[in-house]
Amino acid sequence: MPIHLLSLLFLSAALLFTAPLAAQPLDGDDDLMMMDEEMVSIATGGLQPLSRAPAVATVITARDIEAMGARNLDEVLESVPGLHVSRSSLYLNPIYSIRGVRTDTSPHVLILLNGVPLTNLYQGNRGSFSTLPIEDVARVEVIRGPGSAVYGADAFSGVINVITKGAKDIDGTEVVGEIASFGTRRAALLHGQQFGETELAFYLEYRQTDGDEGRVIEEDAQTLFDRALGTTASLAPGPLDTRGKRLDVRLDAKRDHWRLRLWNWRLQDMGVGPGLAQALDPNGRVDFSNYLTDATYDNPDFARDLGLKATLSYMGISGDSRQRLFPAGTRLPIGSDGNINPTSPAGIVDFPDGLIGNPDIDEQHWRLDSSLFYTALQSHRLRLGMGASLGRLQAREEKNFGPGVINGSQPVVDGTLTDVTGTANVFIGDHERRAYYLSLQDKWQLAPDWDLTAGVRYDNYSDFGSTVNPRLALVWQSLYNLTTKLLYGRAFRPPSFQELFNQNNPVAIGNRNLNPETIETVELAFDYQPTFEIHTTVNLFSYEIKDLIEFVDPGSGVSVADNVGRQRGRGLEWDLAWDVSRSIDIRTNYAFQDARDTTTDEAVAGVPRHQFFLRGDWRFAPQWSIDGRFNWISSRQRPAGDARPAVAGYRTVDLFLRRTDILGKGELGFMVRNLLDQDRREPSPQAIPNDYPLEGRSFSATIKLHF
Repeated sequence: MPIHLLSLLFLSAALLFTAPLAAQPLDGDDDLMMMDEEMVSIATGGLQPLSRAPAVATVITARDIEAMGARNLDEVLESVPGLHVSRSSLYLNPIYSIRGVRTDTSPHVLILLNGVPLTNLYQGNRGSFSTLPIEDVARVEVIRGPGSAVYGADAFSGVINVITKGAKDIDGTEVVGEIASFGTRRAALLHGQQFGETELAFYLEYRQTDGDEGRVIEEDAQTLFDRALGTTASLAPGPLDTRGKRLDVRLDAKRDHWRLRLWNWRLQDMGVGPGLAQALDPNGRVDFSNYLTDATYDNPDFARDLGLKATLSYMGISGDSRQRLFPAGTRLPIGSDGNINPTSPAGIVDFPDGLIGNPDIDEQHWRLDSSLFYTALQSHRLRLGMGASLGRLQAREEKNFGPGVINGSQPVVDGTLTDVTGTANVFIGDHERRAYYLSLQDKWQLAPDWDLTAGVRYDNYSDFGSTVNPRLALVWQSLYNLTTKLLYGRAFRPPSFQELFNQNNPVAIGNRNLNPETIETVELAFDYQPTFEIHTTVNLFSYEIKDLIEFVDPGSGVSVADNVGRQRGRGLEWDLAWDVSRSIDIRTNYAFQDARDTTTDEAVAGVPRHQFFLRGDWRFAPQWSIDGRFNWISSRQRPAGDARPAVAGYRTVDLFLRRTDILGKGELGFMVRNLLDQDRREPSPQAIPNDYPLEGRSFSATIKLHF
């Protein structure tokens, strides 16, 4: 962003903060009565006003989601300051980059569904094809900054809690239908009803898409082997494979202090994006299923001056893949271990049916989380947390290459597959992780306008040891409409099983001696509401990361995971909500982030230095509204050793036209995404030189009926 625009933002903030100098502070919570603001629970584990929360937080409600016409969690998160949604080399999974913390597997942001982590063991992220549908979401709460003092592992650069709708949120039956570009169709059914003292909610959604055939890549990894070995096997130019079918089913039952939720997220015939080895694979597919069950007891009056909340949960993950890592007709250099080895091959092998590998993971997760809230001490609210978890991973694999299958001496290898499950030749063995934690937090009202939140959490893991993470937050109600926050926090990310235990891999091998990654962050934040119609926030942050895990080559030709990375970052985030009139609302934000490798002082690869978002909602006639969104992402740096020019920035315009209250029961919506049909791209490995193209212009029409 130009320097003069950045200066203008600072000047605007300064004017806003200095305008009401004659105003006097109020005692107590009179300011909350005036502002009628959003509440947030993610900052401390208990509900409190957003402006007084000891964190930099954003709340996006179902009303916001409906107004913008968002179709999934990714589109919702693009409206959060300093959060950029990129694409991974693994099936084009979403990467949630906050404040310049970015890796291809995106394990540094903790995603919660109703407070339960969705983290898998293998990669430490949300698993394959992990974006969530949004029709059943009541609100999304986002913390930018560390959250390990409350939530433990992976609450590193941020925490996102997705809260689904209960019976009262739905209140009846809702039917949704959608048709869209790229052969996309969607249908959803929601029902919420109260039976005596029991509240029941049900949600069912099915989505299918043929994928955007216009997302063409010109070259892939096979192109490189074709050039070197004289073959013509590459399927590039060709489109990224983004087809797929998805089914979500959710049941929510609540009675008194008890709540039971059941959820199944099932994917079928999912396209593999750029291919598992960055070689196009239009016939490859992945089936995936995630089951989550959680039972919660929540009683704020469990005993005198004592509240209790406890959650017992189980998550089961399973996958089944059929993939050609390299296409039929490929010719590859194969080492004596049966893997691809361009530097010292044992032979050059033809694969008339392609190089085929079907790695699959099954995981089981059991968790118990509990919190006691003690309020007998005047001006103090104590929270004691304790819990335990057990995670197990089992791997399955069949392939026509690798150890125990071939050794490079065979001139031709056909498509016959060898099942190496349960042997030493599988890509990862069976492993489990046991952990327990204790945490203590005190929210102390030092004075009517001063709150000090102090907390610490101890986590112990069976595979790498223990870690302690503190937090401090001083919140000052400086004026009746201005809150100032000074925040400090430390967070950690445990090594994933891929980083610890990977084996028989020609590219990346695990290391059992890894330490957890750590981050320390300091923030200064201002929350200001000069009038009833205007609300703005500004926050400055600085952080340092130690023991970043990277795969590095020690000279053997195979990369090994190691704690070699260090990163520091600083930046600014500004957010403005302006209710211009009864019919016009404006929401805008800007983020600047300077994230650098401490060793080289180079900018972190793939991270936009500037982001700008603008959304306007205009209710131009009774029951009619139009919502417009503009999103600007600046250029992004390449990693060290990558000579390609920087990834170009892009601008996106989306428009959503909405007609509500049709005969008191219906609603229609018409959406245009990427209105200007911009060529937008996200960074790719060098095997795909021209990066990953994002969706072109698309259209959708949605109908909703409520009974």
